[in-house]
Amino acid sequence: MAKKEISAAFDQVSSQELQHLITVSTGFIDAYIIDCHDKEAMLLPQNVVLSALDSAINVDKVEWHDVKLPVFSVSNPNITLGVALVVEGEQANQRFALMCNEMPKSIRLRISEVVDDNRTIKDKSVAYYVLIGQTTYHVPDLDFIQKKIGIAL
Repeated sequence: MAKKEISAAFDQVSSQELQHLITVSTGFIDAYIIDCHDKEAMLLPQNVVLSALDSAINVDKVEWHDVKLPVFSVSNPNITLGVALVVEGEQANQRFALMCNEMPKSIRLRISEVVDDNRTIKDKSVAYYVLIGQTTYHVPDLDFIQKKIGIAL
């Protein structure tokens, strides 16, 4: 395949598809389990998280490397301090902070341990649900989240 064709093929791959390809290429998934207020815990690939910062919960922006990043919160609004995970975007201006109650639990899973849960999705910030053992997790729709907090894609 010519270099130009490879470049065109990569341009057509969405950020979530690319994350999936990168994450599962080793047979394992390194992920964070993030407790979410009023819904199932989130399963987020570790390779999309650039940094974790202690932060006040009720903020619209988080400063990281002299840039103010918009915040998408999954934290309990009744607590005051949490952790902001800086989530990578396809471009630097598409990064955002995911506000959590606390530093999420890190987990390494075999791909075979993660099973699709084909339940109906009502929350647009959810891409799909998965089962690990008897526990249901949601995988976020990062493109929807970026649009919701005002990031142009």
